[in-house]
Amino acid sequence: MFTFVGLQEQHWSLIPDEGRPTLGTDTKGIVALDAAGTLAAACCFDNWSFNSCHIHIYIANPFVLRYGAAYEVFNYAFNTCGMGLVIGVTAADNTKALKFLKHIGLREIYKIQDGYKEGVDFIITQLRKEDCKWVTQPKQLNSVGVN
Repeated sequence: MFTFVGLQEQHWSLIPDEGRPTLGTDTKGIVALDAAGTLAAACCFDNWSFNSCHIHIYIANPFVLRYGAAYEVFNYAFNTCGMGLVIGVTAADNTKALKFLKHIGLREIYKIQDGYKEGVDFIITQLRKEDCKWVTQPKQLNSVGVN
């Protein structure tokens, strides 16, 4: 079982460098901790506008997905923070991340040629609140209401 809590300063160092976005003054999110207090997953949001934010996801323990992580992530973005959509920006050669994003509902909306580096595009994905099955059909999961 996992506990979902708001992202705090002490959690930041637990996210490995390859899974950690740049910490900005507007970075917020949630983390999933296992029973021993070990980081199982983290979801950071930044680049907030009036209706959207960017999403960054790190998963150390894939079992967290069976215990409501997607619901917690999108409930936080859409209901707690009031966003209308979340945006992902992913390097095209990160096929594992792109497959995962598609699996949880983000869809590709644009490619920026050579956006990541020469020869590697940036893939822009989005998930709109009204298209998010995790909050429109939560399968009897309960939110922890993190802020």
